[in-house]
Amino acid sequence: MKKNLKRLSVICALFSIIISQTFATTSDSNFTSTENIKQAQVAMATNEYIVTAGDIYSLVYNGGSFSITVDSTYRVRIANLGIINARGLTIQEFKSKVEALIVNNYPTGGVQFFLSNPAQFHVYVKGEVRAAKTVDTWALAHVSSLLSSFYTDYSSRRFVKIISADGTEKRYDLYKASRYGDFFQDPYLRPGDTIIVEKVDRKIWLSGAVMKEGEYELEPGEELRELIFDYGDGFNPYANKDKITLSRFVGGQTMYVTSSLKESDLHGTTPLACYDRIYVASLKDTASVIYVEGAVSKYYDYENGDLIKIDADDDGLADAVELPGAITSGPAASARLVIPYSKDMSCRGLLTANPLMILNSSDLKNACIIRTKIEDNGKITEEKIYIDLDSVMHPTENTKDSEDILLQPNDRLVIPYIQYFVTVTGGVSSPGHYAYQPDRTWAYYVNLAMGFDYDQSLFKIVKITDKNGKKISKKDVIPPEAVIYASRNSPNSGWLIPLLTSIFSFITAGLTLYGLIFSTVKPSGE
Repeated sequence: MKKNLKRLSVICALFSIIISQTFATTSDSNFTSTENIKQAQVAMATNEYIVTAGDIYSLVYNGGSFSITVDSTYRVRIANLGIINARGLTIQEFKSKVEALIVNNYPTGGVQFFLSNPAQFHVYVKGEVRAAKTVDTWALAHVSSLLSSFYTDYSSRRFVKIISADGTEKRYDLYKASRYGDFFQDPYLRPGDTIIVEKVDRKIWLSGAVMKEGEYELEPGEELRELIFDYGDGFNPYANKDKITLSRFVGGQTMYVTSSLKESDLHGTTPLACYDRIYVASLKDTASVIYVEGAVSKYYDYENGDLIKIDADDDGLADAVELPGAITSGPAASARLVIPYSKDMSCRGLLTANPLMILNSSDLKNACIIRTKIEDNGKITEEKIYIDLDSVMHPTENTKDSEDILLQPNDRLVIPYIQYFVTVTGGVSSPGHYAYQPDRTWAYYVNLAMGFDYDQSLFKIVKITDKNGKKISKKDVIPPEAVIYASRNSPNSGWLIPLLTSIFSFITAGLTLYGLIFSTVKPSGE
């Protein structure tokens, strides 16, 4: 008994060595690429892989290890134990037959059987394609996966025919496979298949207020109703069902002619032709809107009430340069938002509901509403209504009487920027824009500009104006967007010599003119 156990343990050890060596050899010789390994793993993990001529399988049991190749006859010899007809079998069915054959002959054979290299084979593509050619593929490739590079402008993206190696022909509808998941309409390919791409019959474009816009190929008998409800999945909630536009290609100089359709036309037999374009208008296209312009975020998404992107430069200020407090950018670009109008919409209601659209650099105190008015004589005029939105939004005891304003369709609510910098220019060492600081006088900003340049400004004379060009006293606090100009009054600044030259030129010209006049006028006694 002990001798038998020793013999069995020796046999098991030898068997494990054979298997490990066999797997190592198989891995080196048969798994020729990463792609082959992936394909083999996919094939072994599914019951849809059909045994294909060119497949290479590995068989290991205590009678030896074998590499088994499937040829075009599909009659596969399994070692010296028998022949299995593998035609039409899935990989799992084939594996079961092989294992049963081994077990019948070697009950304790420890059989291992797996696909090491899936077959690669040719199929043929022709019909309405750029060029007919053969393509390499494998047994788990769908028809649709091969065709995208073959299509022309006149190819049907929907209908293909497949002629198998035995001459059987079948027509498939790739649209049903992609739209409804009917993958029987997008079959796997087999060796010797010929794919024929058909010409397009009726290709229609559907766009606008439908659930699924797209380019669709219609079957015979399908018209406008089928296009909108079957292909477009019906109207969306914003559809203006009585404003449907049909654009038809007619060629020539006209190219397209358009006609208007209504919902009632869906119940008729409105015929559609190839290259027709159907557009369903949206109620949004004709809905009244208001415009909010100026210091508002161009990244604001009104429908979601959130920012789609946050830009650090939205407030118009760039990163500081080396000088303390200096900034490099000019005024920020204005944005324009289109907001759907609703009855009784006011400025306070609009801003309260959409706080994220307002930038920190907005000048709410100086906002205005630009309202278009049509006079009795038909003349169009614009009325400006100034409003302190800061007081409207945040009333105090002193501003409690501030009135909100109801908006009207097509109003433009303009919110200007207040740029938080002060411009220092003229005879200073480093002219430029400098970050605004509250309660500062002109001297603070001149110091930021590295002081007066004495080669240009000897007498330290400054001229200060606000953003509207109004003069500001040197004693006043400097507001945002003010301009401080240091007068260039030093002789070294280049103004003295041109001035003296001009003066002397004027004197010389005057003396010359006087001499000419004196020489031509004789004394009366002569």
